[in-house]
Amino acid sequence: MDTVDRRARVLTRGTRVVTVAACAAALLLVASAGAGARGTGDVGGVPGEGSGWHGPVVTHPAQPNVDSPRGAVCPFPVKGRFPVVDMTQKTWFNDAGDPVYAIVSGPLVMDATNLDTGKTVRRDISGTGTLSYPEPGSDTHILSGGDWGTLLHTGDRPVHNKWLISRGFMAVKYTESGGTTQRELLALEGRYEDLCRTLAGRPKD
Repeated sequence: MDTVDRRARVLTRGTRVVTVAACAAALLLVASAGAGARGTGDVGGVPGEGSGWHGPVVTHPAQPNVDSPRGAVCPFPVKGRFPVVDMTQKTWFNDAGDPVYAIVSGPLVMDATNLDTGKTVRRDISGTGTLSYPEPGSDTHILSGGDWGTLLHTGDRPVHNKWLISRGFMAVKYTESGGTTQRELLALEGRYEDLCRTLAGRPKD
């Protein structure tokens, strides 16, 4: 695999990253949980009945395609397509019906393409990761784990204009406001790849 081996220090911005369930994550983009019927129970140490948490509700989220114009993330237009998607999401809710914690796992494979040159690379970002909601009822959530990716746009801070694939640990806070999404990189440790740099090279004949 054409993964760039870099070491990154942890970035923190005063937000507590909630406990992760495993060392890998299976999402490129955060999948939102549906507020359907709720059950109770303790699964893998997650609080159940009597704790104020209800669930899990099991869903199978789809994975949206990635389409990013020139300059929004990379210096060139890019797309991401997912030939393999088979994820399962288990979500717990509080008494008000707001999601508070979720575990997402399963196969996810992505083909990333530089639309100027046609160069395409395939990345397996399967695994298990967690979604936490530090302010239940708000439009803020944190995705944490290992083998997963995120697109950091021009307006994101402190890190921006990167298409990161983590092979160590990464945590990103997503905040929805006025129809837009703000992404804040909270932690990045171990090996990772910036697909903007990978895709900048010419395709091999």
